[in-house]
Amino acid sequence: MTRKQRVALISLVASLSLAGAKLAVGLMIGSLALITDAFHSGTDFLATFVTLMAVRIADRPPDETHPYGHGKFEALAALAEAALLLVFAGIVSAEAVGRLREGAPAPDVNAIAFAVLGVEIVVNIWRAHDLSKVARETGSAALAADALHFGSDVLSSLAVLAGFLATLAGFQGADSVATLAVAVLIAVLALKLLKTTIDQLTDAVPRGLIKSLTRSVDDVPGVVAVDFIRIRKVGHTHFVDVGLGVPRSFAQEELATLKSRVTKTIADELGEAEVVVSTQPVAVSEESVREQVLLAAVRVGIPVHHITIQHLGDRLSISLDIEVEAEMPLGASHDAATQVEEAIRAELGGDVEVETHLEPMMVDLLPGEDVDAQTTEAIFADLRHAAFSLQIADVHNVRVRQLGEGIFVVFHCRFPAATATADVHERLDQLERAVRERWPSILRIVSHPEPVRE
Repeated sequence: MTRKQRVALISLVASLSLAGAKLAVGLMIGSLALITDAFHSGTDFLATFVTLMAVRIADRPPDETHPYGHGKFEALAALAEAALLLVFAGIVSAEAVGRLREGAPAPDVNAIAFAVLGVEIVVNIWRAHDLSKVARETGSAALAADALHFGSDVLSSLAVLAGFLATLAGFQGADSVATLAVAVLIAVLALKLLKTTIDQLTDAVPRGLIKSLTRSVDDVPGVVAVDFIRIRKVGHTHFVDVGLGVPRSFAQEELATLKSRVTKTIADELGEAEVVVSTQPVAVSEESVREQVLLAAVRVGIPVHHITIQHLGDRLSISLDIEVEAEMPLGASHDAATQVEEAIRAELGGDVEVETHLEPMMVDLLPGEDVDAQTTEAIFADLRHAAFSLQIADVHNVRVRQLGEGIFVVFHCRFPAATATADVHERLDQLERAVRERWPSILRIVSHPEPVRE
């Protein structure tokens, strides 16, 4: 049995016991106010029974027909309780007015009536506090409604108590007036409960909440625009749908990080929340020309590299290599190049000059094997010799492999940490050209520069 079910069951027993005691004393002394209060407690018993059933259903996990869970059943129970209270308040009000008109005799108030009311007030304060606490902690609409019932019992018992004191003071119609006061109190509380429940069933949210969440989400780094935020609450869980505009240059990892930050931001403000974030890529003013070229190539699904951008007065000239399969016929390769060129012009304008160079794409898995130790040592020596003349330090981790009809070389080297990257690249190009002159069979050299160790 869950905590919600346990407090509902205790309240069920309390409601039945109090209703029976007040009804017996009310009939004994002839007090309409106390009988009314007894029937009020009787409706509490019925309402608490409905609450217990609703809580049991609401605790079920989501299923095929209720993907958001069963929390709305608690709101339905609260709606039924509110309607029951309104009907009861109307019936009691009519009876009280009739008694006032007829001049019904005053009840025979005694110590037993005061004792029953005293015990009931203490028990109802205890149950209202306990139910309200659990309702806040679990987000249970049904327990909140039940807490309201027990709270109204406290106030109605105080009204009956005031009627008894007025009767003892000699006011003939005090019991009927107290009955009307109880009925009005019940009706006001029922209307308040009704509004709260209807708001829950119609997915209403507190005024200003969407604006507050929008401001918080908009402040998350990487969010270009908040298109919409929709919230529905089922039980104590908020289900939130968020639509965002994000930079179209974002990689998948960046999008995943952004979604996590947005989810945390919303959960920090709402508490328990299941958040679904959908993104729409948008162009941002900070995009560089290179980023726009890469995005254009991504749209047509063709890899590009070695992008060169020139400003020719008021227009751009762009050249780049596009990668195509080595066995692709020239006609198909040219069509691929045309696709890239058209995508770039669509992105940057029709007057952009675009030149593409076809580059055969190497297969992902090439057969390779280490060359003999003598060849590796000879290439290593030539690398160190050329590096010394170019002030490149510590050539190491040299690997030489056979790659088809040629040789593939990888090595690491070091430069001072403050050396400009462009200078590093230029000197490594010179080193590679020098080694290739001595070893024409080398197909490719991959160099990895590192900062000099302190």
